[in-house]
Amino acid sequence: MELLALLSNNEKLILAVDTDSLALSEQREFLERFDDGMALIITHEDTGSHVQSLPDSVIGHISEKATPDEFLNAVDVALEKQKLKRRLELLKHSDRTVASSYDQGFHSEKPDRSTGFIEPLTAGKLVNEKIIVNFARMLTASFDMRKLLETFMDSVMEIARVSRMSVLLKNKQGFYVKTQHGLDPYIADNIIISRDSALASWLAKTGRIIHKPLSFIDNSAVDIKSDMEALQCMVSFPMMYKGKLIGIFNIDSKVTEDPFHKEELEMIYVLCNYLGAAVKDIDVYHQMWYQKEFTKNILLSMNSGMVAIDKDEKITFFNNQASEILHIDSERMSGKDVRALPYPLGDILLRTMVAGTSYNRHEVEMGRGGLFLGINSYRLQDEHQVPTGAGIIFSDISDSKKLAEQNNRSARLDAVNNLVAKIAHEVRNPLTSIQTYIQLLSDKLTDDDLNNFYLSTVKDSINKLTGLIDKLVTFSSSQNYNMKYYDISVFINDSFDFLSKNLPMSHRLSRIVIDKPLFINVDKRQMIKAIYYLISSIIDMTPEGNLIRLGTYGTKPDDHFVEISIEFSNTGKAIKDKKALLKPLLDIEHLGTELNIPISHKIIEAHDGSLDIRSFDNINSFIIKLPLVENKNVQVPSEGGRASGQ
Repeated sequence: MELLALLSNNEKLILAVDTDSLALSEQREFLERFDDGMALIITHEDTGSHVQSLPDSVIGHISEKATPDEFLNAVDVALEKQKLKRRLELLKHSDRTVASSYDQGFHSEKPDRSTGFIEPLTAGKLVNEKIIVNFARMLTASFDMRKLLETFMDSVMEIARVSRMSVLLKNKQGFYVKTQHGLDPYIADNIIISRDSALASWLAKTGRIIHKPLSFIDNSAVDIKSDMEALQCMVSFPMMYKGKLIGIFNIDSKVTEDPFHKEELEMIYVLCNYLGAAVKDIDVYHQMWYQKEFTKNILLSMNSGMVAIDKDEKITFFNNQASEILHIDSERMSGKDVRALPYPLGDILLRTMVAGTSYNRHEVEMGRGGLFLGINSYRLQDEHQVPTGAGIIFSDISDSKKLAEQNNRSARLDAVNNLVAKIAHEVRNPLTSIQTYIQLLSDKLTDDDLNNFYLSTVKDSINKLTGLIDKLVTFSSSQNYNMKYYDISVFINDSFDFLSKNLPMSHRLSRIVIDKPLFINVDKRQMIKAIYYLISSIIDMTPEGNLIRLGTYGTKPDDHFVEISIEFSNTGKAIKDKKALLKPLLDIEHLGTELNIPISHKIIEAHDGSLDIRSFDNINSFIIKLPLVENKNVQVPSEGGRASGQ
């Protein structure tokens, strides 16, 4: 009862009713106690469709998910409805007074010569319930511009049956026809009234109704008449918003050709003002909605993850990228407590919101799964600098961390390689001198078998050290390659001849060549060295008597590479750990042997080729793949099978 008394004693009061506490169907009896247009319903998504069946006291409804600005706008609209309702009641009361005076004999149909308008005959001609309903429908048209304008024009038709009318709204070019009735479509689509036109300037300056001039006092009247004739109208109304002209409403004469009554024009003028405010509100709403959607789409589609919380420490935003990085369902996280986030994301958000600690390019490791995140955090504040929440933007930097570690390892390896190369060069010089002196001693002491044994042992050791140093230099330092063109068959033959002279007799060696001319661009000395090291590794891995086949096979017409195969029997055991063979194990006792395959791999890659290891049917194969050179680009000389460019 106190609430009812409060509402009845205050003209500008709106009651906001939340349907969460009580179902709409159960609130009908409660709402029927209030006057018409006193209650604003806050509805849920599944109850909004039942609002239309509620009592007349319900002036509007708004979703519970509406923003504070949307809620305040709904309240403003409700208050405007109340204000309009009171104004219409006053006009209706005034019309009843006029009608009463008419019934008592105080009536005159004589037109007012100063305005050309006829006084009203009866109140029923001006204001009726249908107009009020239509206009109320216009204000409840929500934020649908098309529906708003249609309802407005229906209301004007109820007031005065006009032959033509149009609504012009302002844009950057001027005033264009937004909607119309009775105009030629071509005219409606193409006419634009400039902002500084005579008609627009007069309406913006005065804010009053203007009739098409019948006589011309000045040039301005001529221009106004010209604009109104182009719009095919007799009367133009300003649509004002906060003192600025945002639109123009135009009407032509009545279909009955009767003159307009003052009250008719005044009613349309009032409707135009409310229409201007509603149009502006819709524009602001759509701008906010588009901005909100634009921001939302950016946040959802951004490459970084983003999480935000409010002042109640609840998660309000969790985008798709955050879901992918953290492997958490984004829908499941919405509305959850911040502590539901994996450590330490929740702690970072809380420290940012409560203490104002901002994290910039902060790196954290999530658990022990090797997931590294780069994090930036931000404190959210209102216009009074009061904390309202916090947000973090993060990205997965695991690959970057791994790459950095690889770069560090590569840098350390380069340093080691440089050191090894320097040591090898320093050791090579004294070994050369020692080898020379041993050779001289060997020539002089040919008769002493014991001395020959010692000298032979020292010579073999020096040769072994020299070979090891050569491998270390090749492996650890960059080489300068002398690239030339060779026929692949000639290259295989030259390689076979070198291998036959320098490999032990414990293994058998054969070759396979093809007659088809295929050309490669290689440093023959270095590539033969690569093949030599591969076959040396095969000899170390296989028993005596094993057959090693060196050769190449035919290629397809569209192939851009040629394969050199080194095949050998795997003696019942296939090579499984191929990667281990391509990198040095650095076993000190077998350092020379362990470096063979990695050195070959390095030389082959320097020729833009590749080295692969295949095992099939008890046969292992080292496959050297080298790019082919087209025949038309090379010329084969007669000597040594070497080819040169044209």
